[in-house]
Amino acid sequence: QASATESRTRARSALRCAGRREPGRMFGGERHFVLDEDEVREDPFAKERATMKLALGQVPTMTYTEPGLQITTIEVPALGEVKVWHNFIYQLQLASGVVVLRGIGHATWDKDIYIYMNDLWAEILEIVDSRPMFIINIAKGDVRSNQCALAALADVSLATPDATFGFPEVRIGGLPAISMCAMRKRMDEESISRLVTTGEAMDAREAQRTGLVDFVGDVETELARLLYRNCQPQVTKVMYKPDCEKAWKYQEEQKAAE
Repeated sequence: QASATESRTRARSALRCAGRREPGRMFGGERHFVLDEDEVREDPFAKERATMKLALGQVPTMTYTEPGLQITTIEVPALGEVKVWHNFIYQLQLASGVVVLRGIGHATWDKDIYIYMNDLWAEILEIVDSRPMFIINIAKGDVRSNQCALAALADVSLATPDATFGFPEVRIGGLPAISMCAMRKRMDEESISRLVTTGEAMDAREAQRTGLVDFVGDVETELARLLYRNCQPQVTKVMYKPDCEKAWKYQEEQKAAE
């Protein structure tokens, strides 16, 4: 089995040449790719064949391990000093891979802070759209005002059964403009209009029905499942089709002899 850096480089190159036109088959958590002769310019094992010691029926393999996605967890306060929000923006600008957002606290109405926070949230939404992140949001308890935008911008939105979502500030003249823009990614205009005009809270099941939430239940277990699925290393084994054909032929001869 070739496992040197040079072999891994050729494996990646071979995969690019193949274009990954067909998804590799999964065997025991590993992905297997069989490269056809017309997909590569030369035998990817040409340099190693002289030193390989393979029994009949064995196939030389290149192993390419892609590291799992990194995980960043950010607690997002409903209220905080300006430097807290600048730090949140800075973390998002640097984050990649899986980002877990956890909203904490409850927002209270303040006209001046509300206008300033709309500008910050507009910047946050721009960063989310431009960065290579897979965002998971966890909503617990009463989620109010701009905190609802966290559920809207997430790729996967999780909520506990007791979670509720609402914009009580609309009853005193507040207009959650940025949150409305964010929620258009997940909800239709009718559902958004009902939420931001009446000021009434929406429970987790209703939020799931309208699309703001993807999962309602044990959020920590579901989070663990998502992280396990997306963040473990991906092992890819690359084989050359002529070698596989020889091995298959040998196996058939062995079965016929039995």
